Amino acid sequence: MSILRKSLILIGLVLAGFIVGQIALTGLIFAGGADMMKAADINSLIESMNSSVPFKIGICLNNILMFAVSAYLFNLIVTKEKFSKYFSLNGKLEGSWLGLSAIFMISIYPLIAYSAQLMQSIELPSWAQSMDESSYDTLASVLEMNSPWDLLLNLFVVAITPAIGEELLFRGVIQKELNKHLSNPHVGIIITSIIFSAIHMSVEGFPARLLLGMVLGYTYHYTKNLWYPIILHLFNNGLQVLALYFSGENIKDIDPNEGPEIHWALALVSLVAAIAIFTLLKTKSDKNGISA
Repeated sequence: MSILRKSLILIGLVLAGFIVGQIALTGLIFAGGADMMKAADINSLIESMNSSVPFKIGICLNNILMFAVSAYLFNLIVTKEKFSKYFSLNGKLEGSWLGLSAIFMISIYPLIAYSAQLMQSIELPSWAQSMDESSYDTLASVLEMNSPWDLLLNLFVVAITPAIGEELLFRGVIQKELNKHLSNPHVGIIITSIIFSAIHMSVEGFPARLLLGMVLGYTYHYTKNLWYPIILHLFNNGLQVLALYFSGENIKDIDPNEGPEIHWALALVSLVAAIAIFTLLKTKSDKNGISA
């Protein structure tokens, strides 16, 4: 099957998942007692609900349908392979691979933070600012936590389901299918990372998520085991949820443009360290005949 036909099928499945997910989300918001007259402002809409739990469940369902279910159906319709085989989930986890992959991700955090800092210094057009504000407001409504139960629910909604669903779709389907049709795997990884970042609908956060996507993409490429990027993705998202909860701060009171300044020298060290660990990943993969 041609890459164009596969792409159209996948786009159709993702759009269908998004539409059904949005219908489910709207129904749950309505069932939660929201004042639909306040739909233009997500914060006011959520505040008008009896509880934010239906909203969070709706976001979770939307992500599962859009990412995980569309990936599952793509495999069912197009490749018809066994689930664990197609998505590279039947391999054993090794401590050395997991440790090296985790260090790879941690090493690039200062560079990710620096890229976000640079984007904050740029005057974005009004449409980009509006989109970023909408994305942040939605995330803030999801991440608001007042009890341990909120923490557990947010770990499931923000960390567990995105880690599994997004990795199934982006690395498990898109990256894999692109690299079946491209002679250079780096191109497939970069394209997948661009799509991964773009779908999060944040101009300011685009470079940061692009870098994160590349770490996840290269980890998958050099291990050929989707569990590693799933675990890294879970670690990244879960760490942010836990840090916010134990800080005791309300995310709605935090200015996203405030934070410790990252010096360019630290970003450069981060880049050098990430390249060094990337080289170790590649060498280990080549030695084991994995990425060939």
